[in-house]
Amino acid sequence: MKEFFLKHSRTWITLFAGLLMVIGVFACCGGFQYENPKETIKDLCDAFCIPGFLLLSFGILVFISNDGGFSMLSYGVKRIFLVFKKDPRMENFYEYKKKRLEKPAPFKYLLVVGSIYFFIGIIFLIIFFVI
Repeated sequence: MKEFFLKHSRTWITLFAGLLMVIGVFACCGGFQYENPKETIKDLCDAFCIPGFLLLSFGILVFISNDGGFSMLSYGVKRIFLVFKKDPRMENFYEYKKKRLEKPAPFKYLLVVGSIYFFIGIIFLIIFFVI
């Protein structure tokens, strides 16, 4: 059981961070103060959709970055900051991109957790319109 939690630690941490975002958004909307259940459900919809959308967006950005979408931008920024170092040696862009594409950053856990939160938010939206 411990191996399962260690293997999927990124997913658990992202779930916990999303839950903190849900509680924060729900508290900012005043969701703990309503007596009307319809307003509470509307705020629950917002509280779950916003973290879901953010996590999905970050996952898509990491996916695009893994495919090389931001390679030229990150290479240029690193080149600019190397000017301030004592030893400004850096590989050319081809070697940089080749090295970067060898080890892609994981992103599936962001898409899965973001989809879960977004789906829960959509369920609250459906409940809001049914009531």
